[in-house]
Amino acid sequence: MYPGVELRLLRYVVAVAEELHFSRAAEKLHVTQPSLSKQIKGLEDELGILLFERTKHAVRITAAGEIFVQEARQALLYGERAVNLARSAHRSGAFSLGYSPYVSHHFISTIRRLFASQFQTTQFSLVGAFSDEQMESIRTGALDAGLFTLPISAGTLAVQRVHKESLWVAIPQGHRLARVHAVRLRELGRMPMIVLAKRLCPQLHDRIHQAFARENSAPRLGQEVMSPAEAIPMVAGGLGFALVRECDHQFRHPGVLFKRIEGQPLILESGIVYRPDGGSPIIHALIAALQQRKETGAASPIAAGLTA
Repeated sequence: MYPGVELRLLRYVVAVAEELHFSRAAEKLHVTQPSLSKQIKGLEDELGILLFERTKHAVRITAAGEIFVQEARQALLYGERAVNLARSAHRSGAFSLGYSPYVSHHFISTIRRLFASQFQTTQFSLVGAFSDEQMESIRTGALDAGLFTLPISAGTLAVQRVHKESLWVAIPQGHRLARVHAVRLRELGRMPMIVLAKRLCPQLHDRIHQAFARENSAPRLGQEVMSPAEAIPMVAGGLGFALVRECDHQFRHPGVLFKRIEGQPLILESGIVYRPDGGSPIIHALIAALQQRKETGAASPIAAGLTA
């Protein structure tokens, strides 16, 4: 019975599967191509399984190879997680929290203040990252938790809703709706929408389309941006409208007006995602502290927006 495979060899197999080219895989791994080929062939001989079919012009992965690579990726993931969790335990008292671009900066500031007042012995760090990067870092233990716009598919990870706020509409100052107190979404249907790129925040796009559908309308997609901060100058330039967080309207920008949405509001929820087993115990204390702020009505621009 074969006793096991070194993680190094697993990395080699995964690299070849991704590149389907031994020279490119060797360059990626910083090893020589003959050495890589020899070690993959040695592994195949020892396993008695052909992982790759080779010709002079192409490399193809076999059905057995596909299964092997799928499990190898999981083994590498757990290996990386073991290292990161061990490092986290070694530096007990540290807590790293990721956050995606559309999470309210006021809410992030509230969490920062909580750590300063209630978790003073904890070394707290915030890491900005897009959703896919965050999710991978949480699974491997590189991050203790992350803040995401909901809903989100988290697999085996735990999700706790912790914040919600209404979205407002940012329009150019000279727009025909400039004089109204609140706008209906259907009134924006002919105007281009400046929005965070769908690949960065697909759940936000779904919420927006659902909200317009309730008004028997549909948004007209204009410019996609990489962060909410990019949208406001574009609105000022007359390129379209943007849906912004309620807290954003406090920041005055020349040429931009912020309006409430009339009728059924468009609510944006945020949640903390974390590992239910083996994660940092600080996460539960943090969630409890956020819930307590809601119950006691602590003075904060967003205290009323926190939800269990």
